[in-house]
Amino acid sequence: MNLGYDYILLETDNILTFLKTIKKYQLTLFQLKQIDSTHYSFYVPIYQRHLTYKLHLPIQKSIGIFHYLLCIFHFPQILFTISFACTLFFLPQYLYHIEVKGTLPTLNQQLNQELSHEISFLHPKLTYKQINQLYDTFKQKHKNQLDYLNIYQKGSILHVEYTPASHNQETVLKYQDYIAKKDGVISKIDVQQGNVLVKINQYVKKGDILISHQIEDTSKKIKIIPTLGSIEAYTYQTLEVSIPKKQKENFAYLLFEIRSQLPKDVKIDKEKILSYGIIDEKYVLKMQYVFIENIAIREET
Repeated sequence: MNLGYDYILLETDNILTFLKTIKKYQLTLFQLKQIDSTHYSFYVPIYQRHLTYKLHLPIQKSIGIFHYLLCIFHFPQILFTISFACTLFFLPQYLYHIEVKGTLPTLNQQLNQELSHEISFLHPKLTYKQINQLYDTFKQKHKNQLDYLNIYQKGSILHVEYTPASHNQETVLKYQDYIAKKDGVISKIDVQQGNVLVKINQYVKKGDILISHQIEDTSKKIKIIPTLGSIEAYTYQTLEVSIPKKQKENFAYLLFEIRSQLPKDVKIDKEKILSYGIIDEKYVLKMQYVFIENIAIREET
């Protein structure tokens, strides 16, 4: 009974006459059962309900998909159905929320207020041209406060994302030396603040001071200054892996094993095979790598 059926409870003294009448009208019966001497129960398909009404058969209940579909079109369910359908169709065509993402609370509030003034609640979705015009307006209006601005629609939400201009970002000054976290040869110096003590192509050892927070002025006095920057260097690492000789020789597998051990935050400058062969009943692969990485870390105090 997947599609839908009406449950009938019939009272009759002559079931044979009733069955002849049913046959005449070609009404289909299911699960005909005798309850007592004068009462019978059975199911008829909902799609034959016009015959059920014509024969004045008393419907006790209905079951199945057709029944629930028909219920939707009865009052007051039809009102809820229409309302739901309209909501699904019309609501996605409008904007009902504005979301501003940024790091300056005052500017967030200001942008929210200005956008709410420009775009009312349940405003029709913006066209690409309108978004571009909105972008140009706000970018020009807040050019001294913003370095980056992005305006886009997602669903029924208007998103505004920005990064503040560099002069509006709060800078926390730190007065610590930068030291080398490992041995290497300096390849690049990018220092905004501090006294740089190394130069390009200079070899440094782990723990050497790279950027100092002290500097001597023209009067030979030591001044304390903030430090900020990065120093990249060529660093070297040798890796070795092996597998038992009884396993099938597989250079590609050994190479994969070595590469899976490489640091994730470095750039590989060179990769060199130092040796590959059988040592103590094992296939052994030894590789040397030259990395380019930032070796400058703040010294712990």
